[in-house]
Order: sequence, then structure tokens, then C-alpha cells
Amino acid sequence: MAAAVAAIELAESTLPLRVLDVGTGAGGALGHLARRVRAASRDEDGTVVAVDIDARAIEVARVQLDDLRLERLVDLRVADLHAIAAEASATGSAFDLIWSSDTVWPASFDDPAAVVRALAGALVPGGTLALFTTNYYQSMFLPGHSRLERLIRTASELTWGLPHDGQAHYERLGAWMRQAGLSDVTLRVFPVVASTLAEPAARTFLEQIVWPEMRRAVASHGRAAGMNDADIARAEELLDPASPAWVGTDPDGFVVQPTLLWTGRSTAV
Repeated sequence: MAAAVAAIELAESTLPLRVLDVGTGAGGALGHLARRVRAASRDEDGTVVAVDIDARAIEVARVQLDDLRLERLVDLRVADLHAIAAEASATGSAFDLIWSSDTVWPASFDDPAAVVRALAGALVPGGTLALFTTNYYQSMFLPGHSRLERLIRTASELTWGLPHDGQAHYERLGAWMRQAGLSDVTLRVFPVVASTLAEPAARTFLEQIVWPEMRRAVASHGRAAGMNDADIARAEELLDPASPAWVGTDPDGFVVQPTLLWTGRSTAV
């Protein structure tokens, strides 16, 4: 994520840099965004407005800011992104950069394209919208079990009620940007590769989020995804920490995530 934030190109300006972190969650990008603002601003007069609809997430994000110089640049708010975008458009307090990570997708919004339009409307002329995604459904979390992983991925999509294709599909971020009138729509890939035994951050992510989510998806929608009894039994073996076959004990296990960054520039005057 740090590399993705650093790669964003911003228009030159003599005014203090204003950044919006939409759906900041645990604040994974917050420190990186604040450092960009501090580097671009004189006398620390720039701002990162970080919003999330979940008050608990805001408190977690607050803990991530252990540098007082960065804390002074950050405005943490419990708010809905639509309200923030509308306020920016109505008051003229638009943003030079709007960042969103795994927030704008059909599991959260019935019409994600409309959300992108709202965010695009909250940019200054020449401002940048950056939509980052961990690309969950194109990642490798069960290497060596590719057929089973494809079935589990389908079960997970069914669990979340995600569309299989169409205008609201979760991979259409670039299309939503173009529909919103943004120019210079660009895609960059930032691959993450880690050993599941040697990398603590990857291990925590897999044990606390990925493998439990996969296990729940198999239990709830495995059969609807086309899994037979043998598939379900094998998935349970691999995903149960109490099982001798648990993937967490595989010394050769690894994870690959081709994370994506879509950027587009506002042409509004």
C-alpha cells in the first residue's frame, strides 16, 4: 500500500494539499497519505480527512498515528462518504486527492458507479481519484489446490451476493471512473508475495481474515458453488486449524496478491 500511495501523481498547486481517505477502516493507508501531505505542504498546513461510517474503525485508525507531526495533519471523522462528498461540492472545500481502499464495491453499495461519480464531484479541477483494491478474488491463498480454491472463491462471491458479471461487477473500477467523466484513467499493479510461515503480517491476515472467511463460505454456499462432498471435506481439512492437513502448517505455503491501483483525474472547471 505504501508503494501505491507513493506512485500517485498529483497536479502541482500552490495551495495546501487536501486529501480524503474514504473508508479509512483500520487506517492502513493513513500514515502514508499524511506523509505525502507533509512532504508537499509548507508549515504543515495540508490536511488528510479520514472518514469511516464505523466509529470503532475510526478509533483503531487513530491508534495508527503514533507520530505527532502526522496527527496534526489528520482530521478523523465518523461520517458517510456521500455526506462528505456532498459537503465538499457544496462548500467549495474539494480535495486534491481522494483515496479509497476496498470500499467502493457491490457488497457495500447497490450502485458503486454512482459512488464513484459522487467522489469525482468532490475533486478540485485536476484532482485525482485513487481506487485501491487488494484484488481478493484474484489472489492465491491456497497454492497447490487451484481447482478447490476456484470453487471456494465462487462460494465466497455467493456468500457476499456479488454479481458474476455486468455493470456492477467488482472489477469495473476503471469503467466507473470513465463513466464519472475522469480522464487519464490508469491501472497499476503492486504485487504482494509472502511466505505464510516467515511473514508475520501475511500470517495474521490469512489466519484472522482469509482462511476463516473461506471456511464460512464453504459451509454456507459450497454446494451452490458446485462443490461435492469430497470437495467440502477436503476444504474443511485444509481450513481447520485443528486438522493435521491445515494449510497453516505447510512449510512451502505462500500468498500472492496482485493488488491494483486505479487512478483518474478530474477535468471539471
